[in-house]
Amino acid sequence: MFRKLQSASALGLLLMYGTLPIGNQNVYAGSFIAPPGNAVASLNAKGRPDAVIDISGKVTGENGEDLPGVSILLKGTTTGATTDINGQYKLSIPAGNATLVFSYVGYVSQEIEVSNRSVIDVKLLPDTKALEEVVVVGYGTMKKSDVTGAITSVKAKDITAIPTTNALRSLQGKVSGIDITQSSGQPGADINIVLRGNRSLKADNKPLVLVDGIPYGSFIDINPTDIASIEVLKDVASTAIYGTRGANGVIIITTKKGSAGKSTLSFNSYVSINKKALYPRMMNGEEYAQQKREAYRTTNGDVYRKDEDIFQVTELQYIKDKQFEDWQSYIFHTGLMQNYEINLTGGNEKTQFSTSFGYQKDKGLLLNDVYRRLNGKIGVDHRLNDRFRVGLSAIYSYKNQDKRDNPLNMANKILPIAKAFNDDGSLILNPAPGYSAQFTPLADEQPGVFENNIVDKRLFSSAYIDVKLTKELFLKSTIGLDFRDFRRGYYKGYNTIANAGRNSTSGVEMNNYFNYTWENTLNYNKSIGNHQIQGLLGTSSLGTRLEEYTASGNNQASPITSYHDLNSNTISRAIGSRLRETKIASFFGRVNYKLSNKYVFQASLRADGSSVLAAGNKWGYFPSVSGAWRLIEEPFLQDSKVLNDLKLRVSWGKSGNSAIDPYATKGGLGLSAYAFGTTAAFGYWPSIIPNPKLTWETTGTWNAGIDFGFLGNKISGTIDLYRSRTKDLLLPSLLPTHTGYAEILENIGQVENKGVELAITSQNISGKAFNWSTDWTFTLNREKILALNNGVTRNEANRWFVGEPTKVFFDYKKIGIWQLGEEDAATNFGKNKPGDVKVADMNGNGVVDPGDRTTFSEVPKFSFGVNNHFEYKNFDLSVFVYGRIGHFINYEYNAGAYKPSALENSSNVDYWTPENPTNAFPRPNSSYSTTNYLYQSTLGYVKASFVKIRDVSLGYNIPTALTKKIGVGRVRVYGTLQNYFTFSKIKDYDPERGGDLSFPLVKQMIFGVNIDF
Repeated sequence: MFRKLQSASALGLLLMYGTLPIGNQNVYAGSFIAPPGNAVASLNAKGRPDAVIDISGKVTGENGEDLPGVSILLKGTTTGATTDINGQYKLSIPAGNATLVFSYVGYVSQEIEVSNRSVIDVKLLPDTKALEEVVVVGYGTMKKSDVTGAITSVKAKDITAIPTTNALRSLQGKVSGIDITQSSGQPGADINIVLRGNRSLKADNKPLVLVDGIPYGSFIDINPTDIASIEVLKDVASTAIYGTRGANGVIIITTKKGSAGKSTLSFNSYVSINKKALYPRMMNGEEYAQQKREAYRTTNGDVYRKDEDIFQVTELQYIKDKQFEDWQSYIFHTGLMQNYEINLTGGNEKTQFSTSFGYQKDKGLLLNDVYRRLNGKIGVDHRLNDRFRVGLSAIYSYKNQDKRDNPLNMANKILPIAKAFNDDGSLILNPAPGYSAQFTPLADEQPGVFENNIVDKRLFSSAYIDVKLTKELFLKSTIGLDFRDFRRGYYKGYNTIANAGRNSTSGVEMNNYFNYTWENTLNYNKSIGNHQIQGLLGTSSLGTRLEEYTASGNNQASPITSYHDLNSNTISRAIGSRLRETKIASFFGRVNYKLSNKYVFQASLRADGSSVLAAGNKWGYFPSVSGAWRLIEEPFLQDSKVLNDLKLRVSWGKSGNSAIDPYATKGGLGLSAYAFGTTAAFGYWPSIIPNPKLTWETTGTWNAGIDFGFLGNKISGTIDLYRSRTKDLLLPSLLPTHTGYAEILENIGQVENKGVELAITSQNISGKAFNWSTDWTFTLNREKILALNNGVTRNEANRWFVGEPTKVFFDYKKIGIWQLGEEDAATNFGKNKPGDVKVADMNGNGVVDPGDRTTFSEVPKFSFGVNNHFEYKNFDLSVFVYGRIGHFINYEYNAGAYKPSALENSSNVDYWTPENPTNAFPRPNSSYSTTNYLYQSTLGYVKASFVKIRDVSLGYNIPTALTKKIGVGRVRVYGTLQNYFTFSKIKDYDPERGGDLSFPLVKQMIFGVNIDF
């Protein structure tokens, strides 16, 4: 970059003080004189136009530095000038409406109307694309070229490119190393986030999420249009500055701030029509009737019984009349989501402001399943003088949700040979003849019988003061306050799915959260020749307080009062309350050193003290060191025509995790009830043994990376290799029974994660009318438990096994169905018979026993994302493909929903009969129970690899000539298809849901508009 600036400066000096032939033009004394026909038609005797304006001025950079060699052109002509060594210029142009274009290598070009002015001074701002992109790091910002750790930055345009309710979901497949899945299709559902694998077995594995430096949580209910950037800090060298909170990675969200100049107003809105994505159907009436015949044939010596013997009279009539019900068709509806956001920013040189408001309403696939959200943000930054700057930000959100219980469990098992409604349209509560336990799945949709309402209010605020102590020394103090009130109230009448004719239930849960953060940092920046030094010292104090209150009961006097009269419950009344408080005090420091713009070194140390640990173990120390070598600045690469950027990075660091119960070191008491005659009495016993020796889980990580750019940065990207090891895991150790305790929590065990991350951006076609670019990401992570407690290699109860990932299924492995002709082998292996599930003999002893059980990994082997973006004139098209490969899910449809007993409806599967010797599913058998038969669970473990075209979005920017007529600056309309195309080996199911049949994921057809005023 310095070479380019020097060349531009040299050219500017030549143009000022000499004459250079350039094509058909001559350059004199700093001014371009146009050849005949390009400038002014009539000249006077002195060779000047009849009406001429002399303009002069000075061009400076962002910090007031002089810019020599800046090009100034009269728009639409070749008349122009360049600035001298002091950034000054002079230019003569024809009078009238004229526009000057100021351009300079590495800076954003500006067009300025002359408006008959004779002096025009200009400040050019750096072009972050052409110069150094600035990224947010822990407690500050840094040029991307100076970053020594593994950090990925996602800018505003990428966050808002695809509509989403949670801004973090926009990172799925677009940031290497991060694994994001949607947990449920219910409105308001959270997402699952894991960064570089699971590290802890008992503690939370979610990364730390900060909004403007303050902890927020993974459910981001901030308007995506309020976000300026999201930085993902992946290696410990980047996250160690956050100490105990950074073990699982850090995600920093920076919200937009106001800027000096003209106020800007933007309006963004979209409407989404939502339908269920892939979802399997159950058996219809005829299929179920045949399965029931087969089930009784199996237990009747392979002879079919008469229908009169296995169906009731009413059922027989329903079968004859084909009175069947498709219960899913009653349950699922078309959902509708509406989202509206408005943003206003502006200010002057001293005060800048930003404010926004948003409203969202999401009507889910189920009736009366509605999520509503109101949120607002205001931020003010004010410069008191040259030394002091203050700022305040407040984000408020109000959520009101009517939340359904899952009716699909009943809808998928209730018999299809049934009648849902009476002839007058009223609901039949027991629609399946003779099956009183099968309550209608539509019961909760009756007026006044069901309510489950959540109100969640949150005020998230922060304030800061910046003090410029000297030219090199800056002090910043920030305080964040987070208030949240949560209330859930529910009433379920006796005629609901949950109670099925029994007593009503009602209750209230109330939680009050208060979190505070107070942090102080001292930053030092100094440049001496080729040496640049940055230093950071800081303190941090964090506290959390959670108060919980619950009350519930059964058999409420009247449904009219809903959950507002719990005292009228006559039985099972219960109350409860709890208080949880934690505090963390921290001291930290960091040093950055850069030599000759080539060699960068960084070291940091953080000390954390946590209240959740016992005296003597409260403090932990977390160091990191890292370095980078910018090879592109070396003389042997300066003239490379292929390489534009090349940097090597290496880092090591340690971070910690103390995410245990605040009072785990103190033990716990259990409640026991006693009876003294007719009087109840209660006592307490020590149920949990205390362990004051508990300390941190610690994670050490090595990371090596390469940043590169080729062919004029048409191809650029990063490659990272890493290995992390987590020690002193907080795990339970079994105790001898004579101690009176089952287990004790100790620091034991180790977990390892290692992997490869790749991110590439390619500019495939760059033209005046058509552009095509592609972003590629690839993530490969291998996690493995290295050790458990006291030499134990397996903990079957928790599914932890040395040498395996942290999350696995543990069961027998189905390899087929026993067939006719294999009777002896089936009997000898485990008293099986043809039609039963055949499992693998994993230990090779010839019989089925617990030693034949094996593991199925829930962790993907790798994931990838490919995002293609096309632009043609005013049109833009983006197509995003995401894949998650090599993991297993426990598919409910195959296991729990298949009912070979035929006492309930069943998955529509290919089951075994003598005439259909399949290896897919076992033979129906009326002697089995509804929930358990031999090796039933093995049917559920299926490979869940999938590739989906997650987003397809087509946009159109309305021409400026039209928008100006209605007084707006920019109008973009767009349409998006989300989650419409999924490819996997699982038929009619979206594997991202994880195997569950409740609240399926949705596919969305979105129509939106973006307007800038």
